[in-house]
Amino acid sequence: MRRTAAHLLFWVVFYVVQFYYDLVSISGLKIAPAMFLNPLRIIAGAAFVFYPMMYWIVPRFFARKKYGRGVLWTLLLFGCFVFGDAIWELRILNLCPACWEELRVKQPDYYNYLHRGLLHMVLTRLISLGFLYQLLVQQAIPIGLKIGMAYFKQRLTTVKLEKENKELELHFLRSQIAPHFLFNTLNNIYGLILKGDREKSAATVAQMASFLRYSLYSDTADNTLGKEIHLLQDYIELEKIRRNHTLVNFTFEADDPSLFFPPLLLMPVLENAFKFCPDTPGSGNWIWVQLVLRQDYLYISVANSTGEMRMPAVGGGIGQDNIRRRLQHYYGWNHTFVTHNEKDMYTVVIEINNAHDPLYRSR
Repeated sequence: MRRTAAHLLFWVVFYVVQFYYDLVSISGLKIAPAMFLNPLRIIAGAAFVFYPMMYWIVPRFFARKKYGRGVLWTLLLFGCFVFGDAIWELRILNLCPACWEELRVKQPDYYNYLHRGLLHMVLTRLISLGFLYQLLVQQAIPIGLKIGMAYFKQRLTTVKLEKENKELELHFLRSQIAPHFLFNTLNNIYGLILKGDREKSAATVAQMASFLRYSLYSDTADNTLGKEIHLLQDYIELEKIRRNHTLVNFTFEADDPSLFFPPLLLMPVLENAFKFCPDTPGSGNWIWVQLVLRQDYLYISVANSTGEMRMPAVGGGIGQDNIRRRLQHYYGWNHTFVTHNEKDMYTVVIEINNAHDPLYRSR
């Protein structure tokens, strides 16, 4: 209904413009009823060609590369238009004897041309293609609007698909983190209960609930760096329960905790650090996490010892490639993502400039 109303409004505006053009034109008929019917003839003819062409011939034939049949239907449509337009023009003039007289005085050549008969009018207009040029001028505005709206809809669909793709990536990340994390944490809580440590087991359950609530229900658009820091703290505390021989240090400094930050962006890196850092007695293994936000510059470093184990590329959750894609999506070229795989240490460093102005933040 709204679309029909928009089309009707367009043709009404088109009619008003054409009426004004005929009114100020030297050759325009300014005698009623021709002065009202002639613009209507032009608009009706344009609509007669536009709708079959754009909604049937183009999508059914030209879009499917059936060019021969498309050209035939186009020529048939053009012939019907020329025939109908000639009939309508003569009919309007016959309703207005004064218009005939005005044409005889001011445009004698055209007056004589119209008196040669309908068949002569149609054949000469088809052969000379003069009406084709006039029709193309008339069709330029509606076709231009149609193409512009189609392009806008395509871009809107592309943006929507891109947004849905990012949301699917985030949901995939959440589904990857939750199962094995939940299994390990439940084992830790079970061990604390067996030891009779009620206070620590209760605190662990609260931390686990907070972590899962955030990972499952966090809103991308409203997520902040402060929430992400709290999530990392909970995750580290939960992992430390089962790691008695690994030194874990998390330091952070943020002058604006309300800064937008993509949810769970750092989880694959941190999860990987715990996964590939050995937890053996007397090994002196460690995990160091550092986060610094100063004005518009955000620095993040996650490093861990590897011992004799060779650290693979980031593989937790959505993996290293998807972390890069998410960073590119949110921050464009205003970031760097660097990994250092040394003999007994693995480091991931993320630097973000213009952190207060991400490229993507919509829901």
